[in-house]
Amino acid sequence: MPSTPNIQLDVRNFASNQPGWYNVQSSSNQPYSYSYTGGDDGVGGLVQTVGQGRDTAPIQLSADQRYQIGACQFANDGQHQLTWSGGGNRAGAIIDANTQIETAKYSIVITDTGNGNCTIMCDPGVTNKPQ
Repeated sequence: MPSTPNIQLDVRNFASNQPGWYNVQSSSNQPYSYSYTGGDDGVGGLVQTVGQGRDTAPIQLSADQRYQIGACQFANDGQHQLTWSGGGNRAGAIIDANTQIETAKYSIVITDTGNGNCTIMCDPGVTNKPQ
């Protein structure tokens, strides 16, 4: 059975030029930045080999308490491999069935409760590769 390291997500309410940080616009058109650490690739990505068993990737929000996980969305998950198991406002887990080859993306939707509940999309990748 695969074992994905924990994933940490940090979010800031300003753009950053620091290595490993990605700049995005919030739903209120203000600049934010986010950084993932951990996962299979060290930057929040998930990479598994098909057929090695279901994988659960825990995600923890390590940002200021004003930020909360609002949702997890999946893109390019045509094989329906990915599901979200919420663990409250600050944590959850992505569950990868890991039975089909695909390259998908997950986006953690962060809500900034200190800025009118605007949302920030934070999205690394997921790859299920052949055996």
